[in-house]
Amino acid sequence: MTSEYDLGCAVCGSSLTRREVTAEALGFSSFDSLEVAECPDCGGRYFPETTLERLQT
Repeated sequence: MTSEYDLGCAVCGSSLTRREVTAEALGFSSFDSLEVAECPDCGGRYFPETTLERLQT
């Protein structure tokens, strides 16, 4: 199964990396931190499926 980390950034095409960011920085207060797929070149952030599932519960 392809994950977000296997895809390139939609903005610049660079490889995405895993990163933990504070949930508050993303506008969520119900969690301590959340995993995102982040582009090290342009700063684009994407929510992996596992993070979206956490936010839905």
